[in-house]
Formats: sequence, C-alpha cells, structure tokens
Amino acid sequence: MVIIVGSRREGNSYHLANKVKEELASDRIYCNIITPGNQKIHICTGCMDCDKNGICDFKDDMKENIDLIKKEEYIMIITPTRWNLLSGDLKIFMDRLNPLYANKGLKDKKVILVSIGSKDKSLYSTESSLSDLHSFAEASLMNCILDKQFYNCLQDKDILNQVEELNAFIAQIKEKVK
Repeated sequence: MVIIVGSRREGNSYHLANKVKEELASDRIYCNIITPGNQKIHICTGCMDCDKNGICDFKDDMKENIDLIKKEEYIMIITPTRWNLLSGDLKIFMDRLNPLYANKGLKDKKVILVSIGSKDKSLYSTESSLSDLHSFAEASLMNCILDKQFYNCLQDKDILNQVEELNAFIAQIKEKVK
C-alpha cells in the first residue's frame, strides 16, 4: 500500500500514516509513505504533454512517486482539512498524477480516503475535503473501499488519543486489504 500524507508537518496526518503502517506491518502488509510537501515537486503548468505521451516533462520526485503508485493495488490518501478544503500540497500532488490519469493508470486501484479536522464535527466540517478526495478518485476511476473523517485533531498527536476510533478504523483497513 502507498500512503500519501497531505501535510508536511509531523502532525495528525503523519501520525495516522505511521500508525497504519505499523499496524499493517504486524499482518505482513507493507506500506510506503509519500509526503509530497517534503519532496521536490513542481507545480503543474497544464502543458498537457502528459496527455499525449503519459510522461511529465518535469524532472522531480514525481517520477519515483508515479512508479511506486503504478505498482501498488491499494492507495491511502490522508489530508488535513484547511478552510474546509484539502491541503495545497496534496492538490499539487494530485495534479501531477495526470500522467497516470491520462492513460488510466489509476483505474481500479483501491483507495482509502481520510480527512482530518481540527475541531468538533459540529463546528468545523471535513465533508468538503473528503468530497474533493472522492471526486478525484471517481474521475481517476479508482475504487473507494473506505473513507473516514476524524475530528478534534488540533494538536500534533490528538489523533493518537482517539484510541477506540483509531483501532476500529485500522481493523476496517485490515479487513479491506487482506
């Protein structure tokens, strides 16, 4: 599985990705984590060359990311919610996956989508960012097998304090990827 973390900070998205990786490894399900914000990734210019040949003209970390994603059946995308939207780093990453989109290289990949909010559900919505992730998956012809919204994750490790909810989510992931 590839886990794409939409935040460059070592906050809740990071801690969730590492917890999932650790728990899945105990069942011999191995994960690679990509943190686009900590990589050299150019912003897509919309040149559309990748629509013609399936290859981006930029020489940056996306080539390795795309190669890794091509090999994996399962993808997990985690985004912190910012202004009810997904993170900018994740949006840039998704734009740069266009070479895979253009040749249907994401088709039938199984995807798990996660949106993490800093406040209570009644005060701050993660629905919009999760909707954006669903739209991306649908347009890319991926199969969403699970989605999840976490709330009250303002401090860096708040998600780890939601033990029962976190364990239930990880159990769902294990059931889906076995």
